[in-house]
Amino acid sequence: MNGKAWSPEDELELIKLYTEEELDVVDIAEHFGKKPRSIISKLVQLKVYQKPEDDKPDKRSVKSMVIELEKILGIEIEGLNLTKKSNLEKVVDGIKIKLQQSGNSK
Repeated sequence: MNGKAWSPEDELELIKLYTEEELDVVDIAEHFGKKPRSIISKLVQLKVYQKPEDDKPDKRSVKSMVIELEKILGIEIEGLNLTKKSNLEKVVDGIKIKLQQSGNSK
């Protein structure tokens, strides 16, 4: 079926496989000879696609985690780049200070 337009029968089968049999989009893609992204697009178009639940209940952005690090460690990081040496040094130094304050210095 790869590259062919979806027939009404194919659409019904797709909906059944996804909603009733609850097959994963990867398995459905293999069944139809298409890519998973193509299956998701068609399911969205048919208004039946359900985005999978995120296993992480606490979604955090890089920005929110950097802000959290700044608060916990009492430091100020320039931007969000933790691969920048000066920012990483601040994080490491902040952790060292916190460990020394709690009596766990190394």
